[in-house]
Amino acid sequence: MQVLLLLFGILVAIGVWSWRLRMAREGLREAGKLAQAAINMPRKLAFRYRSGKGGLSLIEDPREAAAIMMMEVARARGGPLTENQTAAIDREIMHHFEFGQEEADALTAHAAWATNSAPPPAETMRKLSQLIVSSSVLGPKEIVDLDAMLVSVSEAEGLPTRDQLALLQVYRDKAGLKT
Repeated sequence: MQVLLLLFGILVAIGVWSWRLRMAREGLREAGKLAQAAINMPRKLAFRYRSGKGGLSLIEDPREAAAIMMMEVARARGGPLTENQTAAIDREIMHHFEFGQEEADALTAHAAWATNSAPPPAETMRKLSQLIVSSSVLGPKEIVDLDAMLVSVSEAEGLPTRDQLALLQVYRDKAGLKT
């Protein structure tokens, strides 16, 4: 009888220790998951912050804003974007931003994509004009150069339309340029 109690006690001790080891192992797994979550937290929070913002509020680079503004001016003509308009945008990007052809094409494609989900053109021009004007890296020369870029795009298919002239005026009013 004492031998049976001793064997039963040993089995209970082994069971308790194996249960404790299993619990410790699960605790370590949970601690590892928490550590991984803590490591990824800044990335997740940055994504949540950016995903909560609208399309135009994500734009911080004045060159990107200028490309989108040129795209809006080109599309204000009505109808699909023409080869002349695309070439004018690419030419202005390559000349003023010192980009290569591939980079200019990529920026033009990005601008086309961004304008698909943008608010109405006048509102887009107001928001992006404010970004351009308030940028600390751009001086008066660059602001005037952007006006020339927008005019060049508006004249890619001949004389600008009223809608194109209205968008140009929005930029000029925000930039404080006289017409």
